[in-house]
Amino acid sequence: MKPTLMKTAIAAAVLLAPVPALAQAAAGAVPNGFDRPAQAAAPQARPAAAPATASAAQAPDIARSKEALRAVIASAQGTGFDYSDFTTGLGTQIRQQEAQVVPLIKAFGAVKTVEYVKQEGEAQMFKVTFDNQVTEWLIGFDAEDKIAALLFRPAES
Repeated sequence: MKPTLMKTAIAAAVLLAPVPALAQAAAGAVPNGFDRPAQAAAPQARPAAAPATASAAQAPDIARSKEALRAVIASAQGTGFDYSDFTTGLGTQIRQQEAQVVPLIKAFGAVKTVEYVKQEGEAQMFKVTFDNQVTEWLIGFDAEDKIAALLFRPAES
């Protein structure tokens, strides 16, 4: 990966973090949103499924998250983000950094695979392999089913 692309990718991991995290990044302390996604994203808690249906309830959440993630990436690589998919606050943060992030996501190339990794708090983590980059993405939703958390970074080796 080119050095400038790597620097931009690291900065992109902060892209969709809450405003306090962006302030920290500006001050020189880049937070790792992957370590505390539930706190960083702060999506509203959803009612817990009954223990007997927990595994059945998880599958649709993963499928929905995967579908939404693919749509976000496709829109970024196409005509741009569809802001109606995001919460107001997250949409505002994305707009502020869109000029940097969209070219980066386009430079990753075509999506080869999107693989579920694990749940991180209220969010789902996926490994997305592109033609030119392997990345990790977190995506989480609020109670109104809007994307409330979206983070990505180069995949750890």
